[in-house]
Amino acid sequence: MIHHKKFTTMLQWHQAIESFNYDLVVDWALSCLEQGVETENILILASFSKPVDSYEIKPYVSAAISDLDLEEKYGEYSIVANVHYHLAFILDDIEPRRNLGRVYELCLEADSKFGLGIFYSLYHGWSSLEEDGYNYYYEGATLENINELLKKEAKEWIDEYIHGIEKPKIETRKVNNGEAIKEASKAGSIWERLRRFWMGE
Repeated sequence: MIHHKKFTTMLQWHQAIESFNYDLVVDWALSCLEQGVETENILILASFSKPVDSYEIKPYVSAAISDLDLEEKYGEYSIVANVHYHLAFILDDIEPRRNLGRVYELCLEADSKFGLGIFYSLYHGWSSLEEDGYNYYYEGATLENINELLKKEAKEWIDEYIHGIEKPKIETRKVNNGEAIKEASKAGSIWERLRRFWMGE
């Protein structure tokens, strides 16, 4: 179930999100009507059948945003907007693996300034745990706790890159090839392997 207020904010970026799920717009519009928020464009959005044709619905989404006196925040593709979109769903426990997969794909096209290396590690760590029963990518991650670790990292990323809240200094991070990776406590650990991977050694 979508979080209405949070999705309203994400809706303002719909033009900038490469894989925006327009099916959720129908749920959002129905939620608006339940809350007594009714405009002609919201009524039209609520009447769409799923799966939604994204090209057909986009103009009505933009019009509904305008009806609510909101602005579309990004007019073009943005790595930060895309990552935030998927991490918000992860925090709401909506398809965490699928959304982590999308963030992983964004890792591959982003440069180091976006701090996405930790999600690269979580993606491979989760896959390794499922396929091989162990993980060399994210220290302390197990199948029982990896979703909670993912949510913790998602919240920290949003705090830093969306809200401008700096990470506390308690947790030391070591930058390798521009990506933040947790500092290894022992030489030759799994983190040393990650360091060599990022450095191309």
